[in-house]
Amino acid sequence: MGHMRLNDVVAEIIGDVMAGHAVNKREAAVKRWDDIDADGQYLAGIDGVVTRIDQRARSLKLKAEKSAAPAQAALPFHLPAAVAMDIDGTSLVATRQLSRAGFERAIEIRQLQIANDQRALREWRNALRQADQFWADNPDWSFGRCLDAILTHSVQTTPCDRVPT
Repeated sequence: MGHMRLNDVVAEIIGDVMAGHAVNKREAAVKRWDDIDADGQYLAGIDGVVTRIDQRARSLKLKAEKSAAPAQAALPFHLPAAVAMDIDGTSLVATRQLSRAGFERAIEIRQLQIANDQRALREWRNALRQADQFWADNPDWSFGRCLDAILTHSVQTTPCDRVPT
């Protein structure tokens, strides 16, 4: 067992990414596991279980109840078997157990998640449009180099603070 805090190990791994190294998260976690102190390993284990619960809940789909009818009817929609009842996704409830108000809350949360995803997607597209003005002439540049050019370009085209005369 190691002597480093979990956050410090994570910060070092992210530091490698920020330094330009491609990092396989799973391999990095395995490689650095023994550097993490007992409390950190406990927290990481809990986080790992939570992640697996989340993944499994998303992968399971709502199915029709088994009936005595010889041919099983399919539902006319596809929903997850469990849904998050808060924006963080920490509280899961079986879809079958939702009341009408709970069902509406699940829809609200999904709408918020979609809105957040759409905002993030707009930012990505905006960043691509900004970088494209430099990638057009320099297709081998990294996005970071385009960022530097965007910043330099915006500083050069921004009007200076002027004192009115």
